[in-house]
Amino acid sequence: MNYRVASILPSEAANTATTKPIDLNFVDSISRITVQFKGLNNGNAATGHPAKMLPKIEVVDGSDVIYSLSGLEGQALNYYDKGRMPHNVLNYIDEVKAIATVDLDFGRYLWDPIYALDPKKFTNPQLKITHNLALGGSVPDAGELSVFAHIFDQKAVTPTGFLMSKEQYSYTLEAGAKEHIDLATDYPYRKILLQSLSDTLQPFEQYNKIKLSEDNDRKVVINDERVSDLLKLLRIHPRFHEMIMAYIGVETEVYPCTVSYEKIATLTGVAGVATAYVNDTYGPSVSVTDGTGSGIILIDVSGTCPHNTLCIPFGIQDDPEDWYMMDALGSLRLTLTAGGSASGSCEIISQQVRSY
Repeated sequence: MNYRVASILPSEAANTATTKPIDLNFVDSISRITVQFKGLNNGNAATGHPAKMLPKIEVVDGSDVIYSLSGLEGQALNYYDKGRMPHNVLNYIDEVKAIATVDLDFGRYLWDPIYALDPKKFTNPQLKITHNLALGGSVPDAGELSVFAHIFDQKAVTPTGFLMSKEQYSYTLEAGAKEHIDLATDYPYRKILLQSLSDTLQPFEQYNKIKLSEDNDRKVVINDERVSDLLKLLRIHPRFHEMIMAYIGVETEVYPCTVSYEKIATLTGVAGVATAYVNDTYGPSVSVTDGTGSGIILIDVSGTCPHNTLCIPFGIQDDPEDWYMMDALGSLRLTLTAGGSASGSCEIISQQVRSY
């Protein structure tokens, strides 16, 4: 058997917020690590997207950070890497589980023989998962954590490196203000992602304009372009669908979703709902009002831009020779201009290639 999916953490109770360390004591190379968290809802009022139950996922070797993203950031990267979302169960019904899955990909695709995580190249590689069930689902009172590794089994591979994904920078947005960010120039870039969460604002209302320049503007790669344009020009994947399952009373409820841009939501009442309608289509959430009765509803949501995240890909994504090389650069600066109503924080996520 060339490939194998190994259970490195069988499902275990995760009822208390903590950071779970797991030693990656593998002889074989790892193509992907899959982290899944399940929260058992204890009410019908939505707390947050299930991926929020995973505030941070890291792979480290001492002080060397190999991977470091939140669940929301990791899922956005999954979409822009693969063209589809990992498995989410957007369920906001009492006594039913809300589920979030995040894939940590170390290659261009699953079973990439050139890029993979080779534990033997490190001293003491560890996976660290920070979880908190109170942050997602519908007020969960019990959680489960499980982890799987997609490893090369009888297939002998000698990866030359791996894809390193991490949050490089985070800052608090100030409406209309500019932020100058000096990006790392240590490794070539495959892509950069920008994420700024808001339940009611679209991505371009949070981070409105982007400039990317080399060596004090000696070369301007992106010239203060509007994000509303880049969302269309840099689209590399089609729309995706997801389903929200919820229980609504005679009131208005807001349900977190993943889709953030060009969103379309349609609603079906399953039991006990006489009239219900969708109020808005902005931001990664769906607002629903039920005029009469109460009961279970299903909401079919489609759109783009998961978790308010824009992807800036560099070159043909399967061709390492086409990525953004840093060899001749002295500096790389990203300048973001916030929207007029922006609030909260903005995160800059990078995916770079590291050679062994």
